[in-house]
Amino acid sequence: MTEGLNGLRVIEIGGVAAGMAGKAIGDLGAEVVKIEPPAGDETRRRGPFANGSADPEASGTFLYLHTGKRSLTAELDTSGGRALLRDLAARANLLIHDLPPARMAACGLDFAELAADNPALVMLSLTPFGLTGPYRDYASSDLTLFHAGGWGYLCPGDSTPLDLPPGKPFGQHALIQAGLHGAVVALAACRAAARTGAGDHIDLSIQEAVTFQLGRHTARFPYAGVNDTRDMPMPYEPFSFYPCKDGWIFIVCPQQEEWYRLAEIMGNPEWCRDERFSTRPGRERHAKELKARLSEWTALQDQEPLFHRLQGARVGSAPVLTYPQVERQEQLRSREYFVSHDHPRAGKLTLPGAPYLLKHPWWRERGPAPALGEANGAVDSLFASPSAVFGGARPPRPDTGEAPPLAGVRVLDFTWLWAGPHCTLALAMLGAEVIKVESSSHPDLTRRSHIFPPELEPGLNRCGYFNQVGQGKKSIAVNLRQPEGIELVKRIAERSDVVISNFSTGVIDRLGLGAEELLKINPNLTIATISAFGQTGPHRHYMGYGPLMPPLAGITAQTGYGDGLPRDVGTAYGDPNGGVYAAIAIAAALWSRERHGRGGQVIDVSMWEAMLCTGFEGWMNHVLGGEPHRPMGSRDPAWAPHGLYRCRGADEWVAITVLDEEQWQALCGAMEDPAMEEPAMAEEPRWRDAAGRKADEDALDERIGAWCAGRERWELTRTLQAAGVPAFPSISNEELIADPHLNARGLFTDWPHPEAGARKLVGAPWHFANRPNGLGATAPLLGQHTGEVLAQVLGLSEAEIAAYRAAGAVE
Repeated sequence: MTEGLNGLRVIEIGGVAAGMAGKAIGDLGAEVVKIEPPAGDETRRRGPFANGSADPEASGTFLYLHTGKRSLTAELDTSGGRALLRDLAARANLLIHDLPPARMAACGLDFAELAADNPALVMLSLTPFGLTGPYRDYASSDLTLFHAGGWGYLCPGDSTPLDLPPGKPFGQHALIQAGLHGAVVALAACRAAARTGAGDHIDLSIQEAVTFQLGRHTARFPYAGVNDTRDMPMPYEPFSFYPCKDGWIFIVCPQQEEWYRLAEIMGNPEWCRDERFSTRPGRERHAKELKARLSEWTALQDQEPLFHRLQGARVGSAPVLTYPQVERQEQLRSREYFVSHDHPRAGKLTLPGAPYLLKHPWWRERGPAPALGEANGAVDSLFASPSAVFGGARPPRPDTGEAPPLAGVRVLDFTWLWAGPHCTLALAMLGAEVIKVESSSHPDLTRRSHIFPPELEPGLNRCGYFNQVGQGKKSIAVNLRQPEGIELVKRIAERSDVVISNFSTGVIDRLGLGAEELLKINPNLTIATISAFGQTGPHRHYMGYGPLMPPLAGITAQTGYGDGLPRDVGTAYGDPNGGVYAAIAIAAALWSRERHGRGGQVIDVSMWEAMLCTGFEGWMNHVLGGEPHRPMGSRDPAWAPHGLYRCRGADEWVAITVLDEEQWQALCGAMEDPAMEEPAMAEEPRWRDAAGRKADEDALDERIGAWCAGRERWELTRTLQAAGVPAFPSISNEELIADPHLNARGLFTDWPHPEAGARKLVGAPWHFANRPNGLGATAPLLGQHTGEVLAQVLGLSEAEIAAYRAAGAVE
C-alpha cells in the first residue's frame, strides 16, 4: 500500500490559496476532490494560456495547482449543491476553502452543521482577513493582502528610492503563503482529530500569514523603534545585483570571511584594502562607491561561470536566471527535479517537481489536472479508500482533544538563522516541544543580528530577530565539539519524534548526527534538513542565503519597474518559504507514522526547488510558450487596474485592484465626480472590458492616480471597500503593530522577556475553534532549559548534570 497521506480524504473549494494547500497535501498521497462552479474554478480563467487561447481546460495556474485531483461541479448556494457538499463532508477528513465569510454562509460552509454529521472533520478556512475583526468583510486580492500584511512596504528592497511606488514579486505570493501555512496546520489538526475523534475549525487569515513570514522585519519596530522601508541601506555589504557581460548576478557577503574570499577572487586589488571597504562598517558607509567598484569588475565577467567561481570559493551569490536558463541547470537535473505528463488539452507539460526529496518517496506526479466535472458521474465512488482514523493506535501521551494538535511531539532543533527556525516556530505554535541546541561559543546568528532595544546593551538574549523566531522553544547549551555533548543530543534524539537542521550540507553528518546514524538510534524518527541546493547533486556544497533563491528561481527576472534593473523582493524570501515546505513534510510524516505505523522518513528540503514551486506562474507561462513576462511593478499580466497609487502624505500609497466587471463598475461609481471635465470612467469606450483596460493601462492608472492624489489613504480605502472594491494601504511594520484589526484578532504576543521586557511580536496567524491557540512562552535565554531537559527527558540527576557541566559538555 502507498504510504504518506494515503487514506486522507480532502475536499477543496476555491482559488489559489485553497489550491496551493490542496496541492501540497495531495502531492503527498491524499485524495483531493475539488468542487467547482459549473463555469469552472477561478484558476481556470487565470492563465497563463498557450497561444492566448483562454481555454479553461488549459490555464497554467490550474494545470499546476490541481495535478492529480478530481473535479466535481456544483452550485453550492443551491439546495442541491449544499446536499452534495454535506454528503462528501460526512465522508471526508479535511475541507479546505478560501471563500470570504459572506460567501461561506451562502455556500453552506457552516462548520457546526458539517461537524454534526462528521465530528472528526477538520475545516480550514483561508479567508482574506479572518472570520472576525473590523476588516472581516473587506474585498481583497493578492496585491491588497500583500500590502495589508506589511510585505509590500518593504518591496523592492536594496535601497529603492521612495519616489518609486512599493512593488511586489511576480506571482500571487500572499495567497500562496497562506495556502502553504494552512497545509501545515491542517495536517496537524487532522492527525489530532484521527487520534481523538474531535475535529476542528481553523480560521487562518491570509493577511496574518503574510505578516507571520516576515520574521525579523516585524520585530524591528517593537525592539529597535525602526520602520523597515524599501529605501533602507542593507545591514551588510555587498548585498546587491551586479551587471555581467550577459546578465546580472546577486552577491551577498554577510560575514567578513566572505569579503576576504571575494577580494581574493578579484585578485586583491588595492581598493579592497582601503579602509572604506576593508571592514564591514566601512563598506556599509560607502555602499554606493563599493557597488560601483564591484560593478566595474563583474561587468567583465560571464554570468554563470562567475556564479560557479564565487560559489566554489564559498561566496554567497546567485545569477538572475530566466526560465530557459533554469530549465538547463545541472543541479536540478541531477536531482531529477522536473516532472512531465501529457495533458489532453495542453499537451506535454514539464512542471516543477517536489520541493524536497524523501527517503520514502511519497511525493509523486499523480497525473494531470482534471477536466471540468470529470468526476460528476462518480460521486458515490469518491473517498472509497479506508477512512483515516487510526484504528487501534494509541497516542504516546494522553490527548483529550483539548490540547494543541502537536502536543506530545518532541522536536530536536539544530537550526539557525531563519529557514529552519521558521519551520520549528510553526511546529511550536502547534504544540510541539521544540528543544533548540546551541552554545555561547557558536550562537545563532539571529541572536547577534542588529535588532536590539536602544536603551539596553546588546546581548545574546536581547535580539528581536531571535526573540521573534524563537518563541515557545526551549534552549539547551551543548558543546558539540565534545564527544560527551554529542552523546547527550543522541540520547535526546532517541526520545524525540523529529530532528531538524539547516547547517551547510555535510556539517551535521561530520558531527556524527546525520540521518543514517540517528536512525540506528531511533528508527521512528522524522529527520529533516534544509539547505539551499539540497543534500545531493554537484552544487550541494554551494552557500545559500534566503535572498539568493528568487534570482535562482526566475522570480527576480520578472520583478521590478521595467527599467532594466533587477530588484530584490524585499525580504529573504527563500528562508520562510523553505521552512514552511519543511513543516508540511514533517507534519505529513507525523500523520503517516500514526496512520501506517512506519517512521524513519528523511526529508531533504532544497530552498531553490521550494522557491521554484512557489514561483510556478512564471514557469507555466514559459512551458506553455508565452512571451516572457517583463518586470511590471505591481501590475498583473491580466487584470487592470492593478497597482499602487500615491496618496496624501510622504510615501503613503494605496493598493487598488479590479478583478471582474462588478468591481469595475463599483470603482467607476466610487470615483464619479460631476466636477471633473473628463467623461466618467464607465463611459469610456476604451475601458469597456478587461482587455481594453489592460491595453490602455497607462492612461487608466493616470486617471486613478489623479483621483487618489491628495486623498488620505485610509479614508480612500474605506470609500472603496464600502463599494466592494479591493483596496488597502501599503502599511509599515510600525502600523502593523498598531493595527486595530490585527490587535482585535490577537495576532501579537507580548509576554514579558526576562532581559528585553514585554514587546509585541507576531504570533500564530491561525485560530482553532476547539483547541488552544498560540504559545504561552517567550523565546528562551541561551541554555535556559539545559538542566530541565537533561533531567526530565534523560532522567539525569543533579550530580550527573553537574559532571557534564564540569567537563564542558554543557553550559
